[in-house]
Amino acid sequence: MMKRSWGLKSVVAIALAGLFGGAAAANVDLKPGKYALTVTYEVQNQRQNESRSGTRCITTRDLNNPENIFSDWVTVRPKQEESCSVKQLRNIGGRISYDAECSNRTVHVEGNLSATEFSVVRTVKAKASQGVSLKFTVRGRRTGGCMTPGNAGER
Repeated sequence: MMKRSWGLKSVVAIALAGLFGGAAAANVDLKPGKYALTVTYEVQNQRQNESRSGTRCITTRDLNNPENIFSDWVTVRPKQEESCSVKQLRNIGGRISYDAECSNRTVHVEGNLSATEFSVVRTVKAKASQGVSLKFTVRGRRTGGCMTPGNAGER
C-alpha cells in the first residue's frame, strides 16, 4: 500500500480552487480599453433594418460583470441601470454564455470571445404576460486605450 504525501502547495491550491472556483470564473477574458460596437436587433423574430454603432470604454471593473460588457447600450450607460443577477457564467475556449435574472425580464447571452473582440447574441424576454421578445447581436472590437478621466490606465 502506497502512502501519498500532500505538499503544502497542493493543499493550498485545492483549498483556493474550492473556495474561489466560482468567483474566478466571474471575470470576462477581454482586454480593457475602447471598443467599437455594433448592435443589430430582432423584435418578435423579425429582423429590424436598423443597427446602432458607437464606441464605449470597457474598464477592468466592467470585467467583473458581463452585463456591463454585453448589454445593448452603445455609447452612454442609462441613468438608472437596473441591477441583474448573473447566473451560470461559462467562459471557456473562446465561448461565453450566461443567464441574467432582472426584475422585469430574463436574459440569455451566448457567443464568441477573444482578448480583443466579441460577438454575442443577447435574447431578452419580458416577464409580463404579453411581453415582447427581443434578440440583439452585439459585436465589439478593441480599438485602443480609454482616454477618459479615471480610465487612463485602461490602455
